Amino acid sequence: MKKNLGAIFCTALLTGCASQSIHTEFVAVEQAGFQSYYSSGWIVQGHREGSDYLVELAVRDGKQPWETVNAILYVENRSEDPVTVGINDITLHQDDRQVALKSYNELEQQYIGQAQSRRTAVALGALAQSLNASQPTTTSSYRSGTAYGPGGAVNYSGTSTTYSRDPAASAAAQAQIQSGAQSGIANIRSDLQQDLNSLEGYIQKTTVFPGQTFIGRFQSEMTVFDQRPESFYRFAVEVGEESYEFTFVEKADIENNQRKLF
Repeated sequence: MKKNLGAIFCTALLTGCASQSIHTEFVAVEQAGFQSYYSSGWIVQGHREGSDYLVELAVRDGKQPWETVNAILYVENRSEDPVTVGINDITLHQDDRQVALKSYNELEQQYIGQAQSRRTAVALGALAQSLNASQPTTTSSYRSGTAYGPGGAVNYSGTSTTYSRDPAASAAAQAQIQSGAQSGIANIRSDLQQDLNSLEGYIQKTTVFPGQTFIGRFQSEMTVFDQRPESFYRFAVEVGEESYEFTFVEKADIENNQRKLF
């Protein structure tokens, strides 16, 4: 048994450690009646003429494995009737798995919830620091000696503790704690406002009247990566009574590198 383990150990040393590098890219799948092109880092796919609506879908180029999909929907209403467009009119499948799309309200509540959690952490941290700063200062000293009396000599030793308060130092510490907490909360408020501002242009239910256009961006939940060389992303967009499908393929270039230790 020891011999076998030794052989395995030597083999592992000679083989070394394995590492993997993955590079992925999005490519639009050509379909009859559709055209594809690139625009400023986006891969755009749209159908040709011959419909009441001009519908295009763009996905962000350069997506990494497991990342969310960022996309933009463009709709031009060429019909004589208004049409409503929203996130619920879009579905996404990655191969045989449906990937949920995030709504405006979900992202808004996510940002607000994250800010509230951060505010709670700052408040609890300030409370703990405040309680600690309000505690009296303790000083311990060790004493030993010999006492003499009618009964003879007695040795003694022990530790004595004294408590003291410095109101000025405590007040200064409390002020610094409160200042730090207020600064932290101000940063959280600023970050939240930036997150909410980033939702500008995110797709929300909108009525598109004849002759008008609509454009809105959206993102998916996390995708999966299971070492496939190709993974297909299929979008289905319902506009009025018509359905439009867009297909993109995520091509993966996987390199397995073996590094020998000896």
